[in-house]
Amino acid sequence: MSKSAQREFERFGELLEDLPRGQFAKHVGQPPSNYFEHPAYVASTPSMRMDVKHNHESKLFLGVVGGQVVTGKRQADGRIPRWVHGGVPIGVADDRHHFLLAGSRGGKGRAFLNNNLFLAPKSTSNLVLDPKGDLAAETAGYRAEVLGQDVGVIDPFGCSGSGTSRYRIGFNVIEELLRSDRQVLTADAMQISEALVIENESAKDPHWDAGAKDFIACLCVHVATHPNYEGQRDLVTVWELMASATKPDPNDPHAYALETEMLESDAGGGYVRAGANAFYSRTGDEFSSMVSGTRRHLSFIGIEAVRNVLRGPSVNPRQLKNGSLTLYVSIPAMRDKAMKGFKRLVVQTCLSACEAETVATGNQTVFYLDEFHSLGRLECIEIAIAQFAGLGVKLAIILQDISQIQALYPKSWQTFLGNAGTFQTFAGFDEASLTYISKRLGEALTSTPSSHQPSREQVMQDAATGTSWAIGNKPLMTPNEIEMFFARDDPKLRQLVLRPGYRPMVLQRCFYDKSEFIKDRLGRHTLSR
Repeated sequence: MSKSAQREFERFGELLEDLPRGQFAKHVGQPPSNYFEHPAYVASTPSMRMDVKHNHESKLFLGVVGGQVVTGKRQADGRIPRWVHGGVPIGVADDRHHFLLAGSRGGKGRAFLNNNLFLAPKSTSNLVLDPKGDLAAETAGYRAEVLGQDVGVIDPFGCSGSGTSRYRIGFNVIEELLRSDRQVLTADAMQISEALVIENESAKDPHWDAGAKDFIACLCVHVATHPNYEGQRDLVTVWELMASATKPDPNDPHAYALETEMLESDAGGGYVRAGANAFYSRTGDEFSSMVSGTRRHLSFIGIEAVRNVLRGPSVNPRQLKNGSLTLYVSIPAMRDKAMKGFKRLVVQTCLSACEAETVATGNQTVFYLDEFHSLGRLECIEIAIAQFAGLGVKLAIILQDISQIQALYPKSWQTFLGNAGTFQTFAGFDEASLTYISKRLGEALTSTPSSHQPSREQVMQDAATGTSWAIGNKPLMTPNEIEMFFARDDPKLRQLVLRPGYRPMVLQRCFYDKSEFIKDRLGRHTLSR
């Protein structure tokens, strides 16, 4: 090989020179090994440090390093409260999604959700699933009164307290349907029914759920277009029509009133007529079962408090992207089963609105999806996790354990994690989550001592001590070690953060109500409950 060819060969080889193994056929590589990034290096990295006063980059606040743990008085239940004082704030401005895994009562709100709702700038719009109503009560006043951001609280049961009443707003999805281009009106109506109909995963025949989806979509288009429903274009009217779907036509004893009205409609290029014909062509038990099943999917609208939300002044979900809006969806846990379809509807409608809107105000719109598993499986979420980061939407998915997402998305759950720019975890306890995290951390080099009694000759001739060391590999952290060192009551309040392309990081959890970075934003802006 000529000298010039040798230099070219070596230059190309620079791509491989820092790889630990396999640089060329006979290369003797290093054992696989991983290690934690030193907190001092994390603190000195400009892209990780966070300006908590201005946050122009819309970073997600993760925690601090170098803080001092303060211990309070023992509580009645025996726990010793601890919190971190000072330290260097750490955050990430990643355009990929965020994944937070923390056990029940692990402090997701105190250590992540509240922090970021206080620190996100006005230019960052947010959709917040708020199961207990506490996020709205704590942060809505600050975002509205101090930042000057538009704030809406969808809270049919008042779980966020009376203080948020000034921000209460409705959610009329038919209004959003009216903003649709006529050529995609039916497709948008199908998305509404997709959210409202919660499929029975154990059912062998999808026929009943599919039929319910088809007819609900037709009803939505009918209500949005028929002159009879001017001033009543909302889901309450859809529910009322479904409730009276078997009312006879007074002018035709062989037809139903709604059937006649829909068959006369040309809306959606004949979509309403075709849907009515398919629905009412069923007979006997099949028709009865289809009617009862479709009514069941809309049954939550029978709650008067819900009807008040579905009618009246409504939020424009496109403002999440083209404006400055934080929208809270406060549904208490005891109502979650009945309201599951409504929550799904809000999330899907807001995602679709952000996709359709081409004008963006801030860096990204963040969807804080607390208790993510309560939404059930949503096809739009599978699409969003792969594509929506490029459309200016970041999903912050929050779960208690890894099994929850594995059960919902058995074929694609790793896609969720693979598209996350940050994986944050603490207070884990279940075996599946701890095992998964241990595997993600990889292995570390270890030395294992062994000893034996040397003979007199070995001592005299070789100065043998009888002690030897073997170099090997073991998990960087075992599942039980992860459970112990990142526990809810860990004395150092540690959390684990994984980012693609970076060494694992150990940060400290920072509680919004104790942190000097945030607590001055509380007080008079915290709303009564």
